[in-house]
Amino acid sequence: MRYFEPETVDEALGLLADHGDGAKVIAGGQSLLILMRERLVDVDALVGLKAIEPLRAIETNGEARIGAMATHSQVERDPGIAVGWPLLHAAEAAVSTLQVRNRGTLCGNVAHAFPTADPPAALVASDAVVHLASRAGGERTVAAEDFFVGLMQTEARPEELVTAISLPAQPAGARTAYVKYAIRPLDFAIVSVAVRVVVGADGAISDARIGLAGAANHTLRATEAERVLVGEPPSPELFARAGQAAARQAEPLADVDGTVDYKRRVAGIYTARALAQALG
Repeated sequence: MRYFEPETVDEALGLLADHGDGAKVIAGGQSLLILMRERLVDVDALVGLKAIEPLRAIETNGEARIGAMATHSQVERDPGIAVGWPLLHAAEAAVSTLQVRNRGTLCGNVAHAFPTADPPAALVASDAVVHLASRAGGERTVAAEDFFVGLMQTEARPEELVTAISLPAQPAGARTAYVKYAIRPLDFAIVSVAVRVVVGADGAISDARIGLAGAANHTLRATEAERVLVGEPPSPELFARAGQAAARQAEPLADVDGTVDYKRRVAGIYTARALAQALG
C-alpha cells in the first residue's frame, strides 16, 4: 500500500483516477481505519487530504458549506452552524466521543454511509446537498436524501471525491429536534430521528422533513410521516400517527440490537418524541 498526500483537489482527483478501485481517501480515518483493520476493504493507495487547506473551510453566509476536512468538532463548535442549522449542530454533538469528533470529519462520515451514523439523518432533514468531483466528470451535486442508497453504499463513483456538503438556509420559523436511541451515548444509534418542521400562520404544519437512522440499510427520509403532518395542527395524536407512518415505512436490519419489529416500533416512538420535542 502506498500513501499519497496531494496539496490540491486536482492532484487528489488525479490520484483517484490513476489508481481506480484500489484507491481510498483518508481524512480523519475514524471510519476507514476500522474497515481496514477488519479486512473489509482492500487498499492499494491511500490518498490523504490533510495538506489541502481549502477543504478545511466552513462557510455560513446564507447557506452553509462544509469542506471535506472539517471535523465533527469544528462543525459542532462553529457559531454560524449552531445558530443557523441547529439540527446539524445537535447531530454532530451526538457523534461518539470527543476524541472521535476531534479526528473524524463530517464528509468522511457521509462518504462511508454507516446506516446508524448520526449526521446523515440531520442532513436529510435539512435538505442538504453532497458535492462530488472527479477528473473525468468534473463537479456534480447529489441531494443527501438520494446519496445514501444501501448498506455503506452511496451514489459516489469510485473515482469521485466528496469535496463538501452544503445546506440551504432554514425556512423561517423552522423548529428542529434530534433524538437518539443507543445503549451508550458514544455508540452508533440503534435508531435516531432528525426532524425539521414549520408551522404556518394558520397554526397548521406547512412543511416537514424527517430523517431516520437505523430504520433501513441506509439513511431514510420518512416521507409517509411527513405527509401525515402537513396541513394538520400539531398535537400528540398527530405525532403518534406520524410515528406509526414512519414505522410502516421503515425497513430496519435485524442484528444484536433488536429484531425488525422491535426497531420499527422504536422508529415510530422516537419519531413521535422528536416531533413533540421540536414543537413543544
